[in-house]
Amino acid sequence: MHLIVAIIVGLLLGLYFHKRQKPLTVGDWFFGLFIILIFVIITDAILHIDVIKDGFQKGVNESINDYKND
Repeated sequence: MHLIVAIIVGLLLGLYFHKRQKPLTVGDWFFGLFIILIFVIITDAILHIDVIKDGFQKGVNESINDYKND
Protein backbone atom coordinates (compact mmCIF):
# COMPACT_ATOMS: atom_id res chain seq x y z
CA MET A 1 0.00 0.00 0.00
CA HIS A 2 2.84 2.37 0.82
CA LEU A 3 4.43 1.76 -2.54
CA ILE A 4 1.18 2.57 -4.33
CA VAL A 5 0.78 5.82 -2.36
CA ALA A 6 4.41 6.79 -3.02
CA ILE A 7 4.02 6.12 -6.76
CA ILE A 8 0.77 8.10 -7.03
CA VAL A 9 2.12 11.08 -5.06
CA GLY A 10 5.39 10.91 -7.00
CA LEU A 11 3.56 10.98 -10.32
CA LEU A 12 1.42 13.92 -9.21
CA LEU A 13 4.52 15.81 -8.05
CA GLY A 14 6.29 14.98 -11.30
CA LEU A 15 3.35 16.35 -13.26
CA TYR A 16 3.34 19.50 -11.13
CA PHE A 17 7.08 20.08 -11.59
CA HIS A 18 6.77 19.43 -15.34
CA LYS A 19 3.94 21.95 -15.75
CA ARG A 20 5.74 24.54 -13.62
CA GLN A 21 8.10 25.51 -16.49
CA LYS A 22 11.00 26.27 -14.12
CA PRO A 23 14.19 24.23 -13.72
CA LEU A 24 14.28 21.91 -10.74
CA THR A 25 16.59 22.75 -7.89
CA VAL A 26 17.95 20.54 -5.14
CA GLY A 27 15.45 22.13 -2.77
CA ASP A 28 12.62 21.07 -5.07
CA TRP A 29 13.85 17.46 -4.99
CA PHE A 30 13.99 17.47 -1.20
CA PHE A 31 10.55 19.10 -1.03
CA GLY A 32 9.14 16.36 -3.27
CA LEU A 33 10.70 13.62 -1.16
CA PHE A 34 9.36 15.29 2.00
CA ILE A 35 5.82 15.41 0.57
CA ILE A 36 6.00 11.73 -0.43
CA LEU A 37 7.24 10.82 3.07
CA ILE A 38 4.41 12.77 4.72
CA PHE A 39 1.77 11.01 2.62
CA VAL A 40 3.28 7.59 3.38
CA ILE A 41 3.26 8.37 7.12
CA ILE A 42 -0.36 9.53 6.95
CA THR A 43 -1.33 6.37 5.06
CA ASP A 44 0.47 4.21 7.62
CA ALA A 45 -1.35 5.96 10.47
CA ILE A 46 -4.73 5.46 8.78
CA LEU A 47 -4.05 1.78 8.13
CA HIS A 48 -2.96 1.17 11.73
CA ILE A 49 -5.42 3.43 13.58
CA ASP A 50 -6.83 0.47 15.55
CA VAL A 51 -3.37 -0.42 16.90
CA ILE A 52 -2.74 3.22 17.81
CA LYS A 53 -6.07 3.43 19.67
CA ASP A 54 -5.41 0.15 21.52
CA GLY A 55 -1.97 1.34 22.61
CA PHE A 56 -3.38 4.67 23.77
CA GLN A 57 -6.12 2.93 25.75
CA LYS A 58 -3.61 0.53 27.31
CA GLY A 59 -1.40 3.44 28.34
CA VAL A 60 -4.33 5.29 29.89
CA ASN A 61 -5.41 2.18 31.81
CA GLU A 62 -1.87 1.59 33.09
CA SER A 63 -1.55 5.19 34.24
CA ILE A 64 -4.92 5.02 36.04
CA ASN A 65 -3.88 1.77 37.75
CA ASP A 66 -0.53 3.29 38.78
CA TYR A 67 -2.32 6.34 40.18
CA LYS A 68 -4.74 4.16 42.19
CA ASN A 69 -1.86 2.06 43.61
CA ASP A 70 0.00 5.10 44.94
